[in-house]
Formats: sequence, structure tokens, C-alpha cells
Amino acid sequence: MDDDSALNRRAAAGDQRAFAELVSRHEAGLRSFLMRVAGAAADDIAQEAFLRAWRRAAQFDGRGSYAAWLRAIGWRTFLDRHRHERSRQRTIAEVSIVPDAADTGIEARIDATTLLAALDPLERACITLCLGEGRSHREAAEILAMPLGSLKTRLARAVRQCRAMLE
Repeated sequence: MDDDSALNRRAAAGDQRAFAELVSRHEAGLRSFLMRVAGAAADDIAQEAFLRAWRRAAQFDGRGSYAAWLRAIGWRTFLDRHRHERSRQRTIAEVSIVPDAADTGIEARIDATTLLAALDPLERACITLCLGEGRSHREAAEILAMPLGSLKTRLARAVRQCRAMLE
């Protein structure tokens, strides 16, 4: 079985089967990341990200993981779409607290998706990559094309916001 770098070299040379294998290997992870970051638009964004990856296959240098490279493309695709939607004055839904049927009525839980929706998109991405996917701060910073210190600051801010909402 070829590794991702070898498959990508073949894809860069026009091998559609090699790229189909890369899609098969990485589709679930990319869609999962984008679902947390972009919500309902995740499937469309993932599809566009794969198209961009196909067109730019020759740009993957193999120094990092293919999954991280692909998530970076997905993130930039999301940003492009988000900027477009923001220009149309899209608003983010407010957090709602939904009582859990198992609770006594005193306690409540906040749905993780709703909690993430209340965060800035960049903070959602930081939390999703670092806490949701277990990626290192350095790898998340590379995916999001931001300095390591900025990522750590954004992540800490997002965690504080989530804790405040949960309290």
C-alpha cells in the first residue's frame, strides 16, 4: 500500500485512482473537522477542498502530513466562504441551554455543536484541531497558517468562553 506522499505524487501526475485513494483515506477526517468548524456547509466545503487539493497536488512537498495539508486547504476554503457570507451580514446563532432528560431539572447541558457555534470561527477551528482531534499546537498553527503564540492565545480564549458558557 502506498503512503500518502507517493499517492499524491501519482495524483500530481494525473493519476485519478491515486487521488481517489487519498480522498477515501482522508474524507472522513476532513469532513469531521469541517463539520465542527462550518456546520451544515461542511460537505460543500469539503468537496471544494478536495477539488483544490487535486488542482494543487504538485504543491504538497511531503514535509508534513497529508491530512494536515488537506485540513489547511479545507480551512482556507472555509475562510473564503465565511468571508463571502459575512459580507452578506450572516449572524451566528446564540447559545441555548437544553435540559437533559436525565437531569433533575437543576442541572442543564449545552450541546457541543451549539457551544462551538457561539465561538468565533477561528476559535472553533483551534478547539476542534487541538482538543477535538488531538493535534499539537504547532500542527494546528500550521494548518491555520498562524503563529504558534496566536494559536495558543486563541485556544485559551475559546476555552475560557466555553467554561463561562457552561457555568
